[in-house]
Formats: sequence, structure tokens, C-alpha cells
Amino acid sequence: MNQRVTTFLEGDLLERYLMGTTSPIESQEVEHYIAKYPEVKETYNELQKNLEDYASSYAVAAPEELKTSIMKSIKAKPKKERIFPWIAVVACGVAVIFSFVTYLFWDQNQALMEDRYVYNELLEQLSDDIVSNRESLQSVEEQFMILNSTETQKYIMRGNTRARKLEMVAYVNELEKKSYVNVVALPELPDDQVYQMWAEVDGKLRPLDILKMSKDNLVEIPYRERMASLNITIEPKGGSKETTEESVVSKVSF
Repeated sequence: MNQRVTTFLEGDLLERYLMGTTSPIESQEVEHYIAKYPEVKETYNELQKNLEDYASSYAVAAPEELKTSIMKSIKAKPKKERIFPWIAVVACGVAVIFSFVTYLFWDQNQALMEDRYVYNELLEQLSDDIVSNRESLQSVEEQFMILNSTETQKYIMRGNTRARKLEMVAYVNELEKKSYVNVVALPELPDDQVYQMWAEVDGKLRPLDILKMSKDNLVEIPYRERMASLNITIEPKGGSKETTEESVVSKVSF
């Protein structure tokens, strides 16, 4: 569940809204949550039903004689004198002014609510960016530690006659079970072909990842136990599940 929804439901705004004790701004906030989040709407409907059931269980029917007494009182009550027209005009004017002022306040409240929602959305986005940046920093720190570890082995890979300009550096850390490749140069291929990496395990080439240039050039590749060598082949677009030694354009043995 969304953290904002959880925080909202843990508060008492929804209960106070049902009891009619919220301010206009609070009421608008509650209605916004009810309309936007299904979890809030479900809780609202459940609370409303519980309140109705509670009221029904304690309801007491009015005595029949009370109705008769009220009807007699209405019939016996003298008619009020007619109010002067000018009083009615003043009353209408006051009502119009009051309505106009009320609309102005409502419009301002709507603008404030919109600003508040935008502000909350920006805060959420900023929070997500902070988390993403923290994770990226942790990943970079982890890569730095592994690449500079004494347990990490470094291997230079160059292409054969089929990929002369191919050049990259492979880093393998058996202790941490991590492996990376730093792509230095990768010759262009036709659109229907790709470079694919393979790990030689128990005498058989096992598929790893499609190899391509990245903005950082350093790419983590899956680590395989008992890797005897890393290999690069040229495969059809999308990669292959199996290959042969004849397809290898670059290889480094451990």
C-alpha cells in the first residue's frame, strides 16, 4: 500500500469527515483521497456502513401522540404578518453577496489544495530520486571495491580477424562471484547481428549476455562457477542459446 495512503488511514480525518467535523479544506482532502485511492474508498464505505448499522440499532420510534400534538400546534398557530417587500430585497442582496464571498473562498481553497497536491507529488518524486541515486552510488562503490580488490583478476580481450578492432577488459572475482567487462572498442555490426558473450564451463560454452556499448562502458555480466574462459561470438539479432568454437571472435582463458 502507498505510504501516503497508509499515513492517511492511520489518522482520524476519515472518521471526522463521516461525523461532519472536518473543515472545508480537510473535507476536500478526504474527498480527493476517496476518489483517487480504492483502499481509502473501501475503508470509507465500510465505516459509513458501520455508522449506519450503529444508528439503526439504537433508533427509537417516535410516539404516535407526538405526531397528533404537532399537527394540532401547526393548525392553531396564527399566520405571520406579511414581510415588507424591501426587507425581502435586502435579504436577497445579502444572500447574493454571501454566495459570492463563499465562492471566492471556495476558489481559493481549491487553488491551495491543487498547490498542496503538486507539492506532495514533487516531494514523492524527490524522495524516489534520492533512493535511486543512493542505490546507484552503492552500486558504483561496490564495483570500485571489487575492481580494486587483490582477489580480482584482470584479462585483456582482443578480436581476431573477424573483429580486429574489438578490445575489452574482463574482471573476474571468484571470491565475490562477480564479473565485469569494460568495453574499450566494439566494431559495428549489421542490424541483424549482435555480439554475445559466453562462459566455457565443463568444456561447453554457456550463454551469458548480449554485448553492447554503454555510457559507462563497464558492464556486469553473470558469474558462472568453474568458468575456464570468456568468449565473444557474432550471433543473429536476439542472441543464440548454442554456439560453436568456429563462431568465436575473441577469447581469454583463466
